[in-house]
Amino acid sequence: MTPLPRSPLRRFVTDGLRDTIDSYATGGLPLHRFVWELDSRLTTLAELTGLPHWRTLAALRSAHHSLAVIDTALRETGRTRASTAERHALATAVTALRTTLARLDPPDPIDPVDPARPLPATPPVPALPAARLATATGGRLVSVA
Repeated sequence: MTPLPRSPLRRFVTDGLRDTIDSYATGGLPLHRFVWELDSRLTTLAELTGLPHWRTLAALRSAHHSLAVIDTALRETGRTRASTAERHALATAVTALRTTLARLDPPDPIDPVDPARPLPATPPVPALPAARLATATGGRLVSVA
């Protein structure tokens, strides 16, 4: 596939990654399914992104690898619950995924407002002094009460 650094398809894949991470974080996905979805989405993202973002992709793959190691350990031992250290490592990997994705695809100002993203601060509209108000209204002083 041809690398498309700002393509809508890449944005679609990164949004899907965010949704997958959110679904896992809220308990909607089991760990093995989360690891599988991350792998397939990261493979697609690597095909779309190209060389400029190789460090970002390496960081995403590293976090994915941490999750896969824990998933494999849980399945091999037959455990259903992660240890405290594993839960900490899972949380760290999820945080790394989110922060790395934010660097890869910063919010686009043209996109519709996403409730998860804060709105940019808008400066207050300054009040016009009486002299400027008179000039703006063609020399007539308008009562501002």
